[in-house]
Amino acid sequence: MEYNMSALIYLVLGAALLAGGVFWYMAVGFSVMAVVAALVMGTGGALIVSGIAVLLDKYSPTSRKL
Repeated sequence: MEYNMSALIYLVLGAALLAGGVFWYMAVGFSVMAVVAALVMGTGGALIVSGIAVLLDKYSPTSRKL
C-alpha cells in the first residue's frame, strides 16, 4: 500500500509540475525565462517516470530476482 501511495504522489506532483511548466512557458514565450520553465517541465517528467518505476517495482520487484 505504501508503494502505491508514493507512486501516486510522484505521478500527481509530476503532472502538476509538467502542466505548470507548460503554462509558464506559454506565458513567458521565447525568452530567457523559458529555460527555467523547461527545467520545471523536465523535473515534472522525471517525477512521472519515477512514479511509474515505483509502481512497476511493486508488481515485479527486482530485489528478489538478484
